[in-house]
Amino acid sequence: MRKILIPIDGSPVSVKAAEKAVTLGKLIDGELTFITVVNMPSEDKYSFFGINVEKQFTANLKEMLKKLIEEETKMLRVVVKNLNTGTLKVEQRVIVGNPAAEIVKLAEEENFEYIFMGRRGFSKAERFFIGSVTQKVIAASPCPVIVVN
Repeated sequence: MRKILIPIDGSPVSVKAAEKAVTLGKLIDGELTFITVVNMPSEDKYSFFGINVEKQFTANLKEMLKKLIEEETKMLRVVVKNLNTGTLKVEQRVIVGNPAAEIVKLAEEENFEYIFMGRRGFSKAERFFIGSVTQKVIAASPCPVIVVN
């Protein structure tokens, strides 16, 4: 079986990329792994804008992470449930970390043959400052990255 990695952030373009991945998966008898990466906001992100959130941030870190994981898990389940995956082997994972780094790491460690991604997701402000997740994955990926508009 050919392994296809599909990062989902809930944006319409990530769902469209998932649909295209399912289509290819059916053609090649693929094994699909849908992931979402919980990118824990850091206080450094806010300090860039002159906002000091250290005390509140530290006090609520565990609760924020728990809530983010719960919400991302729900989102991923809904997206995958609405895809017509047929008899394909499907796996869903929620990972915590830097999205681009975690996607590339998983692709390397588990020998994925393809990554299907949307051209851009929800985080326009973050992309302005640090570049898009898709661009970073393309630059470091160990396998072909199919980018869907």
